[in-house]
Amino acid sequence: MKNRILIVFLMLWAAIGQGQEVTIPAIPALSYHNVRSYSNQNPAYFISPERFEEQMKRLKESGYRTILPHEVEAVFYEGKQISGKSVLISFDDTRADHYLAAAPILEKYGYRGTFYIMTVSIGKAGYMSKEQIRELSDRGHAIGLHTWDHQDLRKLAADQWKIQIDKPKALLEEITKKEVTSLAYPFGLWNTEVIRQIRERGLRSAYQLGGKLDSKDPVYSLPRILVVGNWSGDRLVKEMESRF
Repeated sequence: MKNRILIVFLMLWAAIGQGQEVTIPAIPALSYHNVRSYSNQNPAYFISPERFEEQMKRLKESGYRTILPHEVEAVFYEGKQISGKSVLISFDDTRADHYLAAAPILEKYGYRGTFYIMTVSIGKAGYMSKEQIRELSDRGHAIGLHTWDHQDLRKLAADQWKIQIDKPKALLEEITKKEVTSLAYPFGLWNTEVIRQIRERGLRSAYQLGGKLDSKDPVYSLPRILVVGNWSGDRLVKEMESRF
């Protein structure tokens, strides 16, 4: 990482071209779901605001800055450089606590997040409204797509792509007045046909969870760390540096 991120990406690209197995991209990406107090819930999908702030504070102390999907895409498509220690911090499923709790904590440390929106939930109880999504975008955060209602894209019928990708993408672009280029796969699941479909629909990057990069289209199979809610800040940094 550090000042060698572009070099690492180019090495990954070269390895892919030579048919070598490549499993991890150079830039860490984190995945969060619920940012609120919890009990008797799966800590893989819940983190308290206090623990989330502890993690962000530790990232800041460790010298990390946040990047957004368009910056990652620019590395792949334009050969742009990313200097320093960078991390993409993302949130899935449109939860209201992303706006109410996560975003203010991110901004306290000068960070920006990427919010992957499942559009069927917009405006429902416990989820973000159109106005909140627009405000996050206006405040410098990125808005990405998480489909309409979280279907396994590998199993979509031909007439469902418009429902799951085209219409939700258009809605988010109407809300934010910005192009939506990045997708988080529901359940982290994808295959080569899914990549073909989303590429044709104008998406330029996509994130899974753990897994290997696609040999032809690595930018459409970028992995994220599913952050466990009981990890300390030190544990998070350790996980990032050991996996990436």
